[in-house]
Amino acid sequence: MLSKKTVLKIKNLLSEDKLTQAEIAKQFKISRSLVSDIATGRSYGKVEGPEAPVKAPKGQRKKSTANPEEKILDLEAETVHLREELRLAKRQLLGAVKTRGLFTAMADELHSTIKPIKALPSARPKIKSAAVTEHLVMHLSDGHHDQVVTPDECGGLEQYDFKVSMCRAENYIDTVLKWTQETLAPKFNFPSLTILAYGDHTSGEIHGHANRSYFRNQMKSCLAIGQLHSLMFRDLAPYFETVNIVYVPGNHGRRSLTKDYHGAHDNWDYLLAKTAELYCADIENVHFTIPNAFSANLDIGGIGFSVFHGDDIRSSLGIPWYGLERRTGRIKSQADHGLSISRPGTSTARAPPP
Repeated sequence: MLSKKTVLKIKNLLSEDKLTQAEIAKQFKISRSLVSDIATGRSYGKVEGPEAPVKAPKGQRKKSTANPEEKILDLEAETVHLREELRLAKRQLLGAVKTRGLFTAMADELHSTIKPIKALPSARPKIKSAAVTEHLVMHLSDGHHDQVVTPDECGGLEQYDFKVSMCRAENYIDTVLKWTQETLAPKFNFPSLTILAYGDHTSGEIHGHANRSYFRNQMKSCLAIGQLHSLMFRDLAPYFETVNIVYVPGNHGRRSLTKDYHGAHDNWDYLLAKTAELYCADIENVHFTIPNAFSANLDIGGIGFSVFHGDDIRSSLGIPWYGLERRTGRIKSQADHGLSISRPGTSTARAPPP
């Protein structure tokens, strides 16, 4: 944003017609296109000042030079400068699209269409004084809830679709509640539940899955999966004081051909996470964290967690263990340099896998 005084100086230089627009831009450390906009009145038109001379039919008026080679060099320099400005503008536009992109706009629109579900009454058990307090961590990942697998595709070993996925989700919740509220309840107390959602909740579009999915429509898939997740969170909420949910995107939900680390929210996993958040808006003890990143570092009961989908971990001889070992080593190295978020002396209980 230029001051009125600066704009007036630029207009005075333009009216004198002694310097080119490129030279004026360099003097004030602004783009040549902005100088052109000031000259034509497209920018800062309300600032009164002398009018700039009209451009000649062949372009901007330049200082005459007796040497044709110098004139050619000036024109080439101007062309290079304009190309650099164009590339910069395109990069800025691309970044703005990723930040304020399609999914962000759709998530904003969902506020007016999604009606939050009602919270269930509290079912917190009475805590015995001798009970050990622990923090419960659940894992929710790679559901591919909208994928369809028929028996003839896998020798009769499997059958899967959205209805089967809903049954598995219900069984997962029932198992966790039975494990925490009955099996371990006499000796353990779980006031806090953290759900780590690692992504790939939908099969996405990157391999043409949308046309073969249960809903045959990616938008419908995200809305349905987001609602399914919200019902899972609603059923868990009465048994815990706090339910914290962390969503990071996977690789199947991305919309770019390759993984774009500057476009974490340009992902169907982000949209279904926002859908779940909107459905749970009236459940006071359910809290969502949806970072614009492919990973998140958390402190859960004094234990450090680095949460990411894991698609970028390279395998060695087809075994991912060595890639995980290398990643763990890098994270520990960062912790040794003062980035640790864990505190010794505490433990974390984990729910069984689905």
